[in-house]
Amino acid sequence: MKEQDMNKEELYEAIKGFVENNAGFMKYNKMHVEEIKDNYARMSVDIDENSLNPSGIAHGGLLFGLADSTMGMAARTNGKNVVTINSQIDYLKAGKGKKITAIATPLKVGRNTAVFRCELYTEENVMCATVTGTYYFLDRDTY
Repeated sequence: MKEQDMNKEELYEAIKGFVENNAGFMKYNKMHVEEIKDNYARMSVDIDENSLNPSGIAHGGLLFGLADSTMGMAARTNGKNVVTINSQIDYLKAGKGKKITAIATPLKVGRNTAVFRCELYTEENVMCATVTGTYYFLDRDTY
């Protein structure tokens, strides 16, 4: 079903289903869409021995990938596919535990681009990183 034929809830479920049912970076790294709505997404990643850096904490690249994926999901709620054109991360605390959660909210959503902020939290609700990302809306539907 094309995006223009979907209501918002169907679009959100299609985006979530795509992440959960298709091979790729997010599935390989055990990322899960927990909530998705207009310009908002919450995702998490399961941390295991393959997710750790040599110091035994969540690898910074995994955290960055989680944040980018979460902001991309939030941007996709506008019905268009997106690509990242810029992003920056600040690591605040060690990513410890079995799960990291990322929450993306909009700073600005325009016609061609959107800027999102993402906060990453440990299981103990400690903010371990903040990220901003700029996304470009492609000239094609999400699905």
